Amino acid sequence: MAHTLSHPNVHHHITENGEHLVSKDREMRDIGSWLKQGWTDMAHAPVASLFYGLVMTLAVMLVYAAYQAEPIMIFQTGTLFLMVSPFLATGLYAISQQLQEGHKPNLLKSMIAWRHNTANFVLFALSLAVLVVVFINFVPMITAVAQSGNLMIVDTSTGIMGFIGSEAGIAFSGYFLILALIAAAIVFTISVVTIPLMLKDSKVSAISAMILSYQVVKENKAAMAAWALTIGVLVALGLATMGLLMVVIMPLLGYASWHAFNDLIEFENQTE
Repeated sequence: MAHTLSHPNVHHHITENGEHLVSKDREMRDIGSWLKQGWTDMAHAPVASLFYGLVMTLAVMLVYAAYQAEPIMIFQTGTLFLMVSPFLATGLYAISQQLQEGHKPNLLKSMIAWRHNTANFVLFALSLAVLVVVFINFVPMITAVAQSGNLMIVDTSTGIMGFIGSEAGIAFSGYFLILALIAAAIVFTISVVTIPLMLKDSKVSAISAMILSYQVVKENKAAMAAWALTIGVLVALGLATMGLLMVVIMPLLGYASWHAFNDLIEFENQTE
């Protein structure tokens, strides 16, 4: 962003292209409105919602099945899902955008909505990929610390619950949770408005969008912390049910995030 002018409840941002964007202060009570609007979008786009929800549910189930004897990989992959979820939800943002503009939901178009701004979507995806790589490289260190002389032997008949109940598993879970929260907080901070903004305005670069996202979070610390916690709790609930609830949670959060963006960001036609 070129520069920012702040006023009570409203913050003016000028992009490198001279566009004037206004970010607005929101309150924690707005979260209920975002979820309600997300639920309404689900009712208006049942096929697309079911498709994206089932894709996420299937992905989670496959992870559980593939790593049944490797609970550490389940922890790791679950966090990776959370970290890349802003990018995975692009199609859901596009569906909400179609509904907002009065169009009939188009699943195919939502799946390729990023094509009008490919370079910036790729740049953002690469940014998330860098964070994912850093996160993955920290996991072996956590495993080494958590072992504390105890072998992480897993009884496959007890699955992940058997691992969590073990001494080493409890230690690993604690350290891993701290790392996962840090990683998720970073991703949330740079992505809360990034993809919706790039969908709505192809003139805004990925870098500008991520900077604006950081500024919006800083301007709305309480509301954004509560929103991030809401997302984290719902996603954790979806993962804890072997992905079954993801069929509802994934589209609900995707649509709600679009409405959160619209409450946070407003476009102005003036430039400076």
